Amino acid sequence: MPAEPVWLSAAAVVTYLAVLAVPGAAIGLVCRLRGWILVAVSPLLGYAVLGVAGPWLHLIGLPFTLLTALASAVVAVGLTAVVVRLSGRPGPVEEPRWSRRGTVAVAWCVGLAFVLSIVVVVLATRGELNAVLQRWDPVFHANGIRYIAETGDGGLYGVSSVNRYGPEGSQFYPNAYHLAGSLVYLITGGSVPLVMTAMVMPLGGIFALSMAALVRECGGRAVLAGSTAVVSAVAASGVYESISNGLLPFALSVALTPLGPLAVLRFVNRPGADTGVVLGLVCAGMLAVHSSALFAIVLLSLPLLVHRWWKQRGTAWPDIKRLLIVAVPTILLTAPHLLGALDQASGSYGYRPWASAQPVWGALYNLLAFQHARPEPQLALTVLVVLGLIGYRRLGALRWIGGAALLFGVFWLLVASFGGVDWVAAISRPWWNDRPRMIALAVLPLCIIAGHGLTVVYDWFRQRLSTRHSVVVVAALFAAASLALGVPGNAATAGRLYNNGPGDTRATLAVSDGEVEAMRVLAKLARPDERVMNDRNDGSVWLYALTGVKSVAAHYDENVPPKDAAYLEQHFPEYRTDPEVRAAVKRLNIRHVFVGDGSRFPRVLPDPGTKGLENADFVRPVYRNQDAVIYELTP
Repeated sequence: MPAEPVWLSAAAVVTYLAVLAVPGAAIGLVCRLRGWILVAVSPLLGYAVLGVAGPWLHLIGLPFTLLTALASAVVAVGLTAVVVRLSGRPGPVEEPRWSRRGTVAVAWCVGLAFVLSIVVVVLATRGELNAVLQRWDPVFHANGIRYIAETGDGGLYGVSSVNRYGPEGSQFYPNAYHLAGSLVYLITGGSVPLVMTAMVMPLGGIFALSMAALVRECGGRAVLAGSTAVVSAVAASGVYESISNGLLPFALSVALTPLGPLAVLRFVNRPGADTGVVLGLVCAGMLAVHSSALFAIVLLSLPLLVHRWWKQRGTAWPDIKRLLIVAVPTILLTAPHLLGALDQASGSYGYRPWASAQPVWGALYNLLAFQHARPEPQLALTVLVVLGLIGYRRLGALRWIGGAALLFGVFWLLVASFGGVDWVAAISRPWWNDRPRMIALAVLPLCIIAGHGLTVVYDWFRQRLSTRHSVVVVAALFAAASLALGVPGNAATAGRLYNNGPGDTRATLAVSDGEVEAMRVLAKLARPDERVMNDRNDGSVWLYALTGVKSVAAHYDENVPPKDAAYLEQHFPEYRTDPEVRAAVKRLNIRHVFVGDGSRFPRVLPDPGTKGLENADFVRPVYRNQDAVIYELTP
């Protein structure tokens, strides 16, 4: 990719956070959120506004643009204010209290988490912040971001239409991630890869902030919140391993998942319109980011509620009734998402479980060592988990997190070791029976337990040294034991997203520089209304995201392709002899053919449709470099 200035990357990160935080903070203030909770929940509330607005704007025939997004935010804030005002003045929310020194210390820890997250991604890209993301899923999301920006289609079937078009129709996909990305793309003018990297950079910090806010809402000490924030930013399996696999909206959902039980606890402790609106929008935002996210926050909140009901007998049924009341308007608000998810589950795009059969002890080691895709284990975190379990009773109101760790840990072991069993595949379907997704959820409660272990270490030193010396000693010990706060290993892990990870070579490179150069040339040759014939197994699937030129295949995924695309990828060389090939070419208005170097991860052979064209009499080469050839159809 041609170089883009560093300031543009910084501007894209700031723009991304502002696009979410400004409307989210406005709604949060109306709902009487303050301090840490306001800061933590604002991005998710922003995603709720965008994720709900896009589909509803599409249904009423309006485009999703900067103007309509702003108008939607104003309407959302106004409606929230009306609901909260009409409900009357509720009782006060009992906010946990930290000392000023404790608040500042937590702020430093969360700030450090954001710095670590940004450094990890910068190292993962090797400083090329607009590098093309090389894994399986990112091209789908890249196409979706550009598609919304160019067409204004905020509907839930739009982002997939770049690859699935024609009479067969497109498929449902929650698009809040893409809606936010399209706004950043429109505001900054940066390339789609730069925008996507800007959205990845703060993920570790957002995760740490969400975790610290959850600890605070549960009455945890400031030192526990700060310790948990740092541990969350160091743990690879939290968000970095999901990033390495290209699971970007899912990684985002993991970073926001702690806000689910936070909103639930806030509502059941003080039921009211304001806390109910926050809970409903948190659920809506999570659903709009990733369909599985709603299941995740339900599962994570369940141990919290059971713990509450055990400690406060007689509160179960009133809590359930109130939660059901909140569920009704939330269901109406997210009706397009829920109907789309049902359509997807019953549609032609089949569920294909991974059927993992990893040995149980190996799966348990991966979990407790905080290592799945990471080159080496994070044994320092393992030790902290052990220390946290030893001092478990001191967790107080956060002791429910042990139930969450057990629940998600068992779920991880089932998926990792018995993924081929029918009932395991069925209950893990929201996460596609996928190990990288399940381990990310399983380590989430472990991060709090490990943070508690780090707190135990701090308390031990605090009894023997001054506060300042204790902080310095514990920070130095943790930095050393975690191998520079995990930065080198996490950068190597996240580097796989850019083909810069361990073992990555040119053979695993999905999109080469030569292919990108050829795409830019093709953008000058192609007409606005044409599709380019290509092979879905090379870098050309990025053609639309990088240049705006549509291709016949726009994703590596060959599951249920359009009828014309499926036929051409097998029979295109028969253009002279097969009338159906010529008819498909005419329907798709194909005038050019792009043939890349045939590499992607995992590597497969090119489709027959683009092989042997150097000897064909119906095309002529118009451009060639070391990695790609562009052909033009001849009469």
